[in-house]
Amino acid sequence: MTKLLHATIIASVIVMSVFSTNAFAQPDFKQINGDEIQNNPVAQDILAKIELSKKQFLQEKEIENKRKVQQKLIDQQRITAQESLRQEIQIMEKTYEEFTPRNAFAKYVSNLNATNHEIFWDQFDYIQAKIIIARDARDSVIAQGGTFSDAMKQYVKFAKMPKVEMQNIVRELNIKHNLAQKDIQSHFDVNGKLPRFENDIESPCYGCAAKISKVKTDSGQSVPITRTVIEPKPALITNLKDSLSELQKQFLESRNIIEQKKILFEMNGIVKQIQNLK
Repeated sequence: MTKLLHATIIASVIVMSVFSTNAFAQPDFKQINGDEIQNNPVAQDILAKIELSKKQFLQEKEIENKRKVQQKLIDQQRITAQESLRQEIQIMEKTYEEFTPRNAFAKYVSNLNATNHEIFWDQFDYIQAKIIIARDARDSVIAQGGTFSDAMKQYVKFAKMPKVEMQNIVRELNIKHNLAQKDIQSHFDVNGKLPRFENDIESPCYGCAAKISKVKTDSGQSVPITRTVIEPKPALITNLKDSLSELQKQFLESRNIIEQKKILFEMNGIVKQIQNLK
């Protein structure tokens, strides 16, 4: 304390000497201690300021220590709450395990013919992948400070499935699992319908490799079929649907969410073009 006092007094004298006309004429300083300090107003003032600084420092230190203790308590409470939430979620997941989307769908599929299971799971995986991407897009908007409305718009953008897209993926999956023939499926229009004929006798036999006859119900007379030439669908729509099919295959095969998101962008663009041409 004495050394600190000496240094402080010297510093004060130097500062005061700047404003004194005789500053350079008094190069020596007088050291005071003991009783001289008690009788020196300047020294007393400096000591008072030192004590005040010490008191303020200790008060700030105490406040900082209290803040750290409170923050530590808050952090501990947060950890406890998160652990409690994790345990509650685990209990809930265990309780409602059979009602999760995959398990509920598995229960439904188990009641179907085993030969058809794979096509149903492909459909499920296709929709589930779209939902995962939609949730990721929704949460990304919220994390960046976006509104709930904007977040849901992003969700719908990726989760929606227009009729054209749904028909196309069902067609491709039926072909993939040998439940439909590609050449026959190609006759369906963008609405999923075959060309209509006023006279059923004149309608073509899709997939027939040989000439066959139809029977008139009103006469029981067999009438040979005149093979009808089906006008090809517009090349642009056909090409767009082929492109959509290829993208849907890539989407199902991919396990990369970023790549799937990019594919969805392209798919949505093609679906919109098809809809505009209908």
